[in-house]
Amino acid sequence: MGFRALNRYESQKARYDAYKAWQAKTLEQKKALYDAIPGISTGRAKPVFADGFIIPFNSTGTIVTYIETSKILDATQGTAVGKDVANALRTALLGQYFLTAAGTTPVVLQNPKYKFAKLSFTNKESFVDRVSRITGATYKKPATDTVSMPFGGKTMSEDFDTAVLDIKTRASGASAWKNAGTATVKKSYKFTPEGI
Repeated sequence: MGFRALNRYESQKARYDAYKAWQAKTLEQKKALYDAIPGISTGRAKPVFADGFIIPFNSTGTIVTYIETSKILDATQGTAVGKDVANALRTALLGQYFLTAAGTTPVVLQNPKYKFAKLSFTNKESFVDRVSRITGATYKKPATDTVSMPFGGKTMSEDFDTAVLDIKTRASGASAWKNAGTATVKKSYKFTPEGI
């Protein structure tokens, strides 16, 4: 062990001892400490989901094929925490999901193991000082809302890259969401392809 590591030991010993004490706690004790964090029970996004349909990318054939999902955001998020994030995400994905299976004799598939493409919007703000329940160290903690929603093609022939470009550049799309951030409100997005 080098001298630098030895010098760090004294300044970090209190955190190390607190960490070891944390490890010795029961699951119930850890949960109680987690629940005691200010705003933890009311400060997380709780979006409302509805049933809907997605068209898989690069589909072939003349009959429109949909995959059913229950993870389409509901049109009205009410007063739930994270409603602004959920509504912005739903708006950004308009046209990339369907509330009904339209078309002539559409085919609807139910596959609970299907990995939909997803878009996530994250909003971070109100950075405040918090004390770690594990080490006792002070750190900046923002109020964070992250909401995800599956999406597919507007048509059977649309591919993932084309859809992503469209969603990024449309007026109320992903880039507009990110660019609406400020010095104190950080906004970001993340695309996840099908099957991941």
